[in-house]
Amino acid sequence: MSAPAAPNLFPLNLEPTLPDNPAIYRSLLDTTQPFSEYNPLDPTPIALIDPLIRAALGARQESLPLTPRQYILTEITPDEAAVWLLQHPAPLARFFHTPQNKTAVGIWLRTCRQAQNRTWQHGVFMEVAGSGVLITGHSGIGKSELALELLSRGHRLIADDAPYFIQGRQGIEGYCPENIRDLLEVRGLGIINVRDLFGANALKYRKNLRLIIELYTADHKNLSAESRLHGERGQLIICHQPIPLFRLPIAPGRNIAVFVETVVRQHNLERSGFAGSGLGEHEAEASAHPSPPNSSHPL
Repeated sequence: MSAPAAPNLFPLNLEPTLPDNPAIYRSLLDTTQPFSEYNPLDPTPIALIDPLIRAALGARQESLPLTPRQYILTEITPDEAAVWLLQHPAPLARFFHTPQNKTAVGIWLRTCRQAQNRTWQHGVFMEVAGSGVLITGHSGIGKSELALELLSRGHRLIADDAPYFIQGRQGIEGYCPENIRDLLEVRGLGIINVRDLFGANALKYRKNLRLIIELYTADHKNLSAESRLHGERGQLIICHQPIPLFRLPIAPGRNIAVFVETVVRQHNLERSGFAGSGLGEHEAEASAHPSPPNSSHPL
């Protein structure tokens, strides 16, 4: 005879898409809620409890915390899960059960979280001076050529043309789609393989996004005095988080790679609390809009 199903016990099938009741399961895909193997000394919002941990809890006769959280019972049948829940009641918690092991559950959670929470951006995502920098601007302005110059100066590429971002545990993380990994399209050269030309050290699998640099065609006649003195700043919302944005005018003869390195290093100083004069002084109050009002195109 099967044990009665508890009202807070739900099956978890590791399918590519969410189950039929997304309201119950979607919280598992919240990237701000970390998951790990159950550890009462280091609790997480989502805890995985495998057979060894369940046996230890039974032998030590330990109860689960009273604080609301979610548990995933791995390598267990529905009937076994119902019986175990009767022996370890936690009315404020939600329990999921699956016959899969904790490794498979962890891979499923990471994959689904990325698929459900991706934010795509047009541009080149690079590691410049240790910081994740998204270089954006309208098509043909020279983003890939700039990326090539930065690569030759020792910086690293994460993704060209279509990086995607997710909310990670320590900030906004940027990745490259699998089908364009290691590749950079440069007008006049075509598609080049960065790994073959510059080596594996010129590539980065992922990086936290710290700064956005928007390239636009310089028009010095319409450049305000404030912009000439302190640069053009703003913010762009990505994954519901404001990311600092710096608009950089480009013109023939200007070494944009040096400008980008300078902007990034200045931003790193500001983040460290050592901002000096120039770019770091009188920083304009940034508002949450796609780009400053005088931007010639949407990001």
